[in-house]
Amino acid sequence: MDILSEVLRTVRFFGSLDLRPEFSAPWLVTADPGNAFADSLQLGNKHIVPFHIVAEGHCWVKTNQGICQDLSPGDIIIFPHGDSHILGNQLEGTPTPITELLPAPPWEPPPLLKHGGGGDLTRLVCGFLQCEDFLSHPFLKTLPAFMHVRAFAEPTIPLLETGVRHIIQEANCSQPGSLCLLNRLVELMFVEILRGHMQSLSSQEQATGLAALNDPMIGQVLEWFHAEPARNWTVPELAKRVGMSRSALAQRFSELLGQPPMQYLTQWRLQLASRQLQTTNDGIAKIATQVGYESEAAFNRAFKRYVGVPPGAWRSRKLME
Repeated sequence: MDILSEVLRTVRFFGSLDLRPEFSAPWLVTADPGNAFADSLQLGNKHIVPFHIVAEGHCWVKTNQGICQDLSPGDIIIFPHGDSHILGNQLEGTPTPITELLPAPPWEPPPLLKHGGGGDLTRLVCGFLQCEDFLSHPFLKTLPAFMHVRAFAEPTIPLLETGVRHIIQEANCSQPGSLCLLNRLVELMFVEILRGHMQSLSSQEQATGLAALNDPMIGQVLEWFHAEPARNWTVPELAKRVGMSRSALAQRFSELLGQPPMQYLTQWRLQLASRQLQTTNDGIAKIATQVGYESEAAFNRAFKRYVGVPPGAWRSRKLME
């Protein structure tokens, strides 16, 4: 089964375009961490994944990890964990917090932001993806803090190049439906980048969450979990099925996904339950049974331990948002 698609459906990402900066040299700005930026935009979801696309000109980015990267037209940079970063036509000097340059929200359409000294122009298209913070999946938790993709310079990903060109074009378009189209294009861009990242992992990078999907043994275990999440799985049964010892299976699973198999299964069940709580009118007892809990009380305890509130209270809060 297509586990990556299922995970992304359940985690529920929402793309959003928020800024169209035009920076003229010299310029140097700093972007807040994702959760602080979410607060400034008054977003309900606190976990956001910021991205920037270079539409015209050239600039530099400096990350929290000390990476300095030059950027050209068609380059995409993504910060999966919402890290703060610096952008500029050069990286010397005191950066201006980008929040100081922003108009008061809400913004619709995304505002055109002009800043700088009047020299060479760099145009960006900036936005983010929102997702439920507690739904951050192990696959996504293990993504690198900084991702850089050259959409125009990589002939092997024509779909991404086409999508990015459409995003740049629509960002400066006022046609009906442009904002909705942009948000969907952003989501498609992210999925294509995730897919490319997973396929390009080198042997030295195999200890990552997405690499688990490529692992013949752990990938098979994940398929079973996702195909039958309510089944009473045990580590001895899984180990026997894939021809590994229990200890070897547990160790390999933890290396790739950062948690033991049964902990992953519990988290996946609760993610499925949270989706059903939001998208159906099913009773809590029925949802508990569907995701593998023998009683509503056991499900309530597990959900509260994972989320912080019981499923009924969580559902009521979501309906009010």
